[in-house]
Amino acid sequence: MPQSRRQLSPNEANQIQKSLVWRKNAPTGALCDWSAIDPAILRGAVDAVTKSGGAIMFGVTADGGAFSICILQGDQKVKEYPHSTEELEEMLKGITQWYVDWKL
Repeated sequence: MPQSRRQLSPNEANQIQKSLVWRKNAPTGALCDWSAIDPAILRGAVDAVTKSGGAIMFGVTADGGAFSICILQGDQKVKEYPHSTEELEEMLKGITQWYVDWKL
């Protein structure tokens, strides 16, 4: 038998909303900034993924404490959340190299 969701009371819904706002506004230390990424590294990853027919999406987490990368290739979906500029650049270099090697 399928489970049905219980309707939230107005008080419960309000508490959930408050916790989401708090989490969004919580200090996390350093915020991730895409403008700090080497453009050549970023361009290489975009070229490699899209030339193979895939898609790559970029963002940051809701709290701003991690970058967000999502790669779509066929029916595959991969998400990664690097926390620093250095970690992101290494990941992008790895993605680029993987696609270059994959197409050989």
